[in-house]
Amino acid sequence: MEGAQWTGAVTSIALSLLETKTVDAVVCVAAGDTWSEPVSILARTKDDVLRGRGVKPALAPSLRVLDEIRHKSIRKLLFCGVGCAVQAFRVIQDDLDLDEVFVQGTNCVHNSPTPDAATFIQEGIEVEASSVLGYEFMQDFRVHVKTTNAHVRKPYFSLPGTIAEQSIARSCLSCFDYIYGLADVVLGYMGAPSVGHRMDQASQTLTIRNERGAKMIDIAVAA
Repeated sequence: MEGAQWTGAVTSIALSLLETKTVDAVVCVAAGDTWSEPVSILARTKDDVLRGRGVKPALAPSLRVLDEIRHKSIRKLLFCGVGCAVQAFRVIQDDLDLDEVFVQGTNCVHNSPTPDAATFIQEGIEVEASSVLGYEFMQDFRVHVKTTNAHVRKPYFSLPGTIAEQSIARSCLSCFDYIYGLADVVLGYMGAPSVGHRMDQASQTLTIRNERGAKMIDIAVAA
């Protein structure tokens, strides 16, 4: 998918559920003024869902839009989020009084605590920050950076020791659900072979946890 950081599979699944009217809306995260300042959105159209393309490696307010659900005649919802957001959503899910809920998880990049923290890309990886479209700490022990004109890889262990402190939120250092045990479907790179130099050509792992997850994938494949 054009504009996706990976293959666009996460966005495609969300879009297929919305376009087939399996759900009335999709909670996802879109870029704000920059990719490092994400905003939570309640997507009701194709264009809204497409705003969610690409990984936002920053702490995201994924639950902020849930109050809007009660006022917009939404009965069926797809929630997309990283592990900690999914855990929090499951706690309050019943309070939303929805008829049907689907949850899609994405394996989490290490999240920057503030937009300014992403400057480590310029200082530690020596890539101009303004050209960065996204980055991930990958399973090949390198940081993969996608820029407007190239893909750059640099080994973790060649970075200054101060990088983790300034660029990774403290909450992410004690992540308790990296396998996303409460999502119906999980898409990401965890466990996938590291092949090639580009994120948008790499393999991904799909985990289907239950019947709802299987339904989501069947709908996406059919669409």
